[in-house]
Amino acid sequence: MKKLLVIISTSALFNQFYSQNNQDSIKHWKSSGFIGLNYSQTALNNWQGGGQDNLAINSIFNYQLDYTKGNINWTNKLDAQYGFNRPGSDKLLKKNLDQLLFVSKFNIQSKIKNLYYTGTMDFRTQFAPGYVYKGDSIVGRATSDFFSPAYIQLAIGMDYKPLSYLSISLLPIAGKTTIVNRQYLADMGAFGVEKAIYDPNTGQLIQHGKKIRFEYGGRMTIRFKKDITKTVSWDSYLDLFSNYFHNPQNIDVVFNNLITFKVSKIFTISIVSQMLYDDDVIIVRDWNKDGKFDHPNDINGPRLQMLNTMGIGLGYKF
Repeated sequence: MKKLLVIISTSALFNQFYSQNNQDSIKHWKSSGFIGLNYSQTALNNWQGGGQDNLAINSIFNYQLDYTKGNINWTNKLDAQYGFNRPGSDKLLKKNLDQLLFVSKFNIQSKIKNLYYTGTMDFRTQFAPGYVYKGDSIVGRATSDFFSPAYIQLAIGMDYKPLSYLSISLLPIAGKTTIVNRQYLADMGAFGVEKAIYDPNTGQLIQHGKKIRFEYGGRMTIRFKKDITKTVSWDSYLDLFSNYFHNPQNIDVVFNNLITFKVSKIFTISIVSQMLYDDDVIIVRDWNKDGKFDHPNDINGPRLQMLNTMGIGLGYKF
């Protein structure tokens, strides 16, 4: 009986201790996010003003989880977007929005106010294959895919947080890994990896292209997330990377923006804006859209990539 009483008492004390610590741990976590689904459709019949039928669906998931205790702050952010459209009488659904981005930052307070020692990890890729389209058909093989490419960045430095919604990080020690999982894309040297080697006389493959590329340099990131008004929110992320050993003056740029307008409890207007530039990524330009890339105006090279979408639909902020 005494043993039973000891076991019960010990279990009760352990349960109370665990509950207190579990509640204490939970109170240091803070989460926020947004999930939205936008749909638009245009149908025309004998419309004198002209135009084209169109169907578009875009989905957005944005989530942030923060941990703060004492002089430690840990921020984790997930940004996922996917959408497609079907213009005119096309039967083929064409992707028009695709991104998967995860950012994690660990801060330790320094002796200077608002200044932190920081370590960051970023991961970026896409969900589905991307193609070149000509009318209602796909031209050639996929030009990109999940993990083709994928980017992983690790960096350490200092983080300055003058305001609760603004963070500026200077990261002089940074590494960037580019992964191209599809072998034929790696063989082409897509996204900056080392391309395949072929016999100049016979054209026979000697060595496959490398699927992984490592770069070392410095980074600067700016994060801004704020409710501008009760109905307007702005979430922005800017990432600049310079390779110390290869054209350091050519800065890689990732600039993402999500602006949401709350129309009612469940309806929102969302604006997605993305800008990308990578000096090692060659953009293939098909000027006349024939899929042959042999026109005199088919000039290939690094270019600023831009994407902008706006939609109204279901949205929930939490």
